[in-house]
Amino acid sequence: MRKAYTKRGDSGFTRDRSGRRLPKDHPSILRVGQADSLQSAVGLALLTARGKTRAMLREVRDGLWKDASPRDLARLETFIDSLGEPPQGFIRFTGLRALRYDECRVRCRQLESACAPLLRSGRMKPAAYAWLNRLSSLLFMLAVRASRR
Repeated sequence: MRKAYTKRGDSGFTRDRSGRRLPKDHPSILRVGQADSLQSAVGLALLTARGKTRAMLREVRDGLWKDASPRDLARLETFIDSLGEPPQGFIRFTGLRALRYDECRVRCRQLESACAPLLRSGRMKPAAYAWLNRLSSLLFMLAVRASRR
């Protein structure tokens, strides 16, 4: 019987997608974990999303693991603009749907911060980083809209 565990990570090291052996607290491993965390939160938000929002969140979930293009960025911006004007000042989110979107936003910001060194070093395309930045705005606006309902 195959086991769900390998014991290879018991020493605090793991392998990345290229096969390199890295400590589990290496920035590359942490970034993958943060992307996975955001994907999980988006999956949870999908449970209550409907219509165009649901379709956009599916695109987001799938887009987390690929390099975003300027076209992907434009699609995100168009969708954000369709959600109306952002609130002026602080807003406290209420309701389960709004809180789910806000949790996604927080996880997105963490991933964005972890990817900033990649952008500065030229190892991440500017459009892909901008997509992450806009994604947090999308998630914020979805939370705002859900709180207003």
